[in-house]
Amino acid sequence: MTVFAVDTDLLLQVIWVSLVAGVGISALFSFVILGSARASEARRAGRGGAVAGYATLAFVAFALFAAGVVLGVQTMVTK
Repeated sequence: MTVFAVDTDLLLQVIWVSLVAGVGISALFSFVILGSARASEARRAGRGGAVAGYATLAFVAFALFAAGVVLGVQTMVTK
C-alpha cells in the first residue's frame, strides 16, 4: 500500500493565489476596457475632465495588468 504525502498548506496556497490572480488580472483588464470605452464616449461628448479621468483609469489598470502578467511569467520561469 502506497501512502501519498500531500502538503496541504502548499496546496491551499496554490488555490488561493490562483483564485486571486485569476480574478484580479481579469478585473484589471475589465477596467482597461471600461476606461478606454468611457474615455472615448466622453471625448465625443466634449467632456475633457471625464476623458482625463477615464484615460487615467485605463492607463493605471493596464500598468497593473502588465505588471501582474510579467510577475506571473517570471514566477513560472524561475520555479
